[in-house]
Amino acid sequence: MNRKKYFTFLFVSVFLVTLCTAAPLREKLNRVMRVAFVVPSSMLKNVEERNDLLGLKFSLSVAGIRCDEIPVNRITVDNLQKYDIIVLPYAAAKILKVNEIDHIKDAVKSGSDIVFDGVSDVVKKFNIKLKQKFIRVSQVRDIQFPKIPLYWQNPERVRPVLVTPKQKYRILCADEKTNNPLVVSGKYGKGIFIFFSPLFDPYTDKGYSRFPFLIETLSSVFGYVQLAERKTAGMYFDPGNRNFMSADKLVKLWREYGVQRVYAGGWYFLDDYTYDYGQLIEKCHENGILVYCWFEFPMVNIRFWNKYPQWREKTALLKDAKLDWRYLENLADPQCRQEVFKETGELLNKYDWDGVDLAELYFESTQGPAFPEHLTPMNGTVRKDFSKLYGYDPVKIFNSKSRYYWKTDKKSWLLFAAYRRDLCNKLKTDFLDFLTGIRNRKKDFEIMITAIDASNAPDLEENISEDTKYLLSLIKKYSLTLQAEDEWMFWSGKPERYDVLGKYYRRFIKDPARLEIDFNVVDNHIEESGGLPTIKPTGEEMRQVVYNIDLSNSRPAFYAEDTIYKHDFKNINMVLARDAIITQKTNSEWQINTPHMITVHTGRKHTVYRLDDEVWLAGDEGDIIIPAGNHILSFGLESRSGVADIKPHISYISGELTRAHFLDGAVEFSYTEDNSSCYAIINKKPKKIYIDDKLADCRVYVSNSEFSTRHGGFSIKLPGGRHAVKVITS
Repeated sequence: MNRKKYFTFLFVSVFLVTLCTAAPLREKLNRVMRVAFVVPSSMLKNVEERNDLLGLKFSLSVAGIRCDEIPVNRITVDNLQKYDIIVLPYAAAKILKVNEIDHIKDAVKSGSDIVFDGVSDVVKKFNIKLKQKFIRVSQVRDIQFPKIPLYWQNPERVRPVLVTPKQKYRILCADEKTNNPLVVSGKYGKGIFIFFSPLFDPYTDKGYSRFPFLIETLSSVFGYVQLAERKTAGMYFDPGNRNFMSADKLVKLWREYGVQRVYAGGWYFLDDYTYDYGQLIEKCHENGILVYCWFEFPMVNIRFWNKYPQWREKTALLKDAKLDWRYLENLADPQCRQEVFKETGELLNKYDWDGVDLAELYFESTQGPAFPEHLTPMNGTVRKDFSKLYGYDPVKIFNSKSRYYWKTDKKSWLLFAAYRRDLCNKLKTDFLDFLTGIRNRKKDFEIMITAIDASNAPDLEENISEDTKYLLSLIKKYSLTLQAEDEWMFWSGKPERYDVLGKYYRRFIKDPARLEIDFNVVDNHIEESGGLPTIKPTGEEMRQVVYNIDLSNSRPAFYAEDTIYKHDFKNINMVLARDAIITQKTNSEWQINTPHMITVHTGRKHTVYRLDDEVWLAGDEGDIIIPAGNHILSFGLESRSGVADIKPHISYISGELTRAHFLDGAVEFSYTEDNSSCYAIINKKPKKIYIDDKLADCRVYVSNSEFSTRHGGFSIKLPGGRHAVKVITS
């Protein structure tokens, strides 16, 4: 080889080696952003300004964004330049001195980003011009989500932003009627500003009355990335609402959205069609998602309704009780009940369900005896039994000509209400005895009971036969998980109601794994009323609902997976991880302190990570699973692919990972799962699995589908509880 060829060969070799080793470094690492929140130096007397400041700060806090407070009298360029984002509420902006505004301008010029609201001298300093004429604003359109109208309960006169061809503003929000810009962003030096012409929220100290997409705006404008997610949410799934989508595609979405559990409606049995529950469960388990069978007794299914017309429930007007979407059956009839147990048992025993949800077993109607066309039960079994006990047919309670008419003889209604309550309690007990037998055979099978909360509403207890005291005794007796659901008439209320609900039941249910709270994501709000800006919960309302559910350490459940906006799945997981603290120690190290297992989004897919100085292969494509505790996550120079060829990695786990150790040809890890089975997905085929040092025979699902795990893998079904596992792959 001549000298020229030798040096050419040497140069190319060095270049290729450098290219390979430097590839992980060229991947953009997500930033651990620091946020400064500028506050006045004294207490605020103006209520609107105080609400605006507190609302802005609370919205950030709920999303897990921690802020350092900086009083206006301590503003310096040096203080501000170390922050990525400066939040300047109007109450602070209006009292800034000229030199303090200049310090803020210089920080933004140097690369800090800023959010500010309200018309102050700061607006002029950033060369933002406003129209002289005010407009009356009552409905706003956020350009990121143009199909979601925003209604202001309190219309207000606002000066829109003046946009000219010379000014390269990005319009973020506009008045719906006139298209006048209300919120804009633009560049200022190396930094970017976001300006709200009206106050962000002068009416609540929670920040949810006007602009629900603040966090989404920080993401799209500043490139803010929420680094941590906690994927523990349960979702209701009605197969009838998704009959156009295959199980493969559905499960792909759920895995992408971070869904942990699915409650699948168990009543899709028609004469010419039955939903393929087996395929759904198989695909979910391949992807580590748990599947529960969701029942809505006294409804069984339409086929049962058609097959046994003699067992149809009756209303107080003696009509068949097809109420709303439910076809109600006479569960008071022992023969009917036994047939229900037979059909239900076949469904539960046939498939590998992870649990069952006995939901909303109550009697109609929520509005009581004033609506006899909805009130149940009035079947022959109940009428005969009540007549035998009390000497008259209960149907007379709803006959205005009868001496027992409920309006003139309230005692008769109360007597029947007590009878209904006792019957409903008996039915719950019978069903739980039946389901407990199935749990004993299946093992690692969670029984959940979903009940309408009537704890503070005696009339509601009477109307729907819900006995809260008896319900709580069942939770203890049968080792159940309670899912508390507020009644539909409260769905238009503020998010804080879920904190009240959770704290009430926490007085009786101490086990953190045994309480769940349900939130119905439907069109809850009326236009321009109720104080919340969207008809269906989204953005800030969704975040604050999750926040309030989590205050009582309750598991969140949502009705339903098809009604939630796509961006809100991320909101759910973000808020559940809000207590995780991530700080940047060096350019190659993050310190992570978290009370729960979380997934951390680093942005680097191909590098080797170390957790507390050990090679860490838990996670997938830069999304790293971090157990609870205080850890140092470091980013190495090695290519992940080379290490992963030898050491198996855990791409997902449904339970709480507590530790892991990655070996050549094996992985050791510990986990906890208090309610049902735990699914762990690894990238290599298991040859032997040891649980607590004993060879185990575990079900292994192969993820071959294009809609399964990102790169395929093997999902191992592990027992519930606290266990240590060793998986040998070679």
